[in-house]
Amino acid sequence: KVPFEKRARSVPYKKPYVVAILATACFYLVLIGLAAALFSFFANPDRLAGLLLAIMIVRTVITGLASYISRRQAFCPLCKGTPFLDSSAHCHEKAFRFFPLNYGSSNSIRAIACQHFRCQFCGTPFDLLKESASRSHQATPPRG
Repeated sequence: KVPFEKRARSVPYKKPYVVAILATACFYLVLIGLAAALFSFFANPDRLAGLLLAIMIVRTVITGLASYISRRQAFCPLCKGTPFLDSSAHCHEKAFRFFPLNYGSSNSIRAIACQHFRCQFCGTPFDLLKESASRSHQATPPRG
């Protein structure tokens, strides 16, 4: 069987994917901060802990909205679906997800950790680190 890295396609325009991955990583980090602030508030319920909790709730909402918008702008180059968001569309048989999460969140986490993902709509694997074929032809000077 051919390994994932050999089968994976490159992404022609990486900017929407990179922005979506960074925004999602920031959202997950702020979510961890919110859990810590919530724990701090219940462990020591004072004014400072309440203020910290309120600030973290606002930051979570802002980064969650930014993450959603950026994930909405990252389209699959083949099927034009949104691989970092989950929808009610039928998923491909090769689509992968982590158990408690949906397909879009699982793709986001895989892209953050491994820099590759599989579109849950068309089943095509993509590698964000792989050089695009059209860009590699432009980078090499013509022989002659």
